[in-house]
Amino acid sequence: FPVGTLFMASLWLTRWEISLALLFSALGDIAGGCGEILLQMGAFAIGHIFYILFFVRRDFEKVDKRDGKVSRRGVVQISVFTLCVLAVLAVAFALVVPSMPQGVMRVAGGGYALIICGMFLMALLQRSSLYALGAALFVISDLILAWNLFVEPVDGAGAMIMVTYYLAQWLIFVRATPYEVAHPVRLLRF
Repeated sequence: FPVGTLFMASLWLTRWEISLALLFSALGDIAGGCGEILLQMGAFAIGHIFYILFFVRRDFEKVDKRDGKVSRRGVVQISVFTLCVLAVLAVAFALVVPSMPQGVMRVAGGGYALIICGMFLMALLQRSSLYALGAALFVISDLILAWNLFVEPVDGAGAMIMVTYYLAQWLIFVRATPYEVAHPVRLLRF
């Protein structure tokens, strides 16, 4: 219900890519609740593709406002971000994917790892702490979920998965809304 609620609010507050990402995430929640892991993974993969589309669209809009050149600092940041994402992929492909059942599940797990890491990289490239934190929490949530399902049980996995997942969705949603909220300290000034 929380992601479905964000989806409904997103119809009025955000771009269509965010709305569809939230819709497919809510469908993934339903599939996961029914124990349909492949369907859940597929729905989330589609949701991440819509997040990627949103981030790419934002990048093109930013380039239009600038001269299109990337500074030396920007190249270093992109390199660091890429290394972080490659580290996550290395963990996924070295420890989690080989523990998945052979066949469709393992192939889907590998594909999903590539897609979520693509979303994570695109979120990092936005240079927004909320997008970066939201995407990082999404990756953490899914790593805990996959580890718990396929590698070994994790104590308190349910709570860790849900807290990181809902916080991830909320952070991305809040940052994607075009409305600015005044800083709480500034609101107190007369």
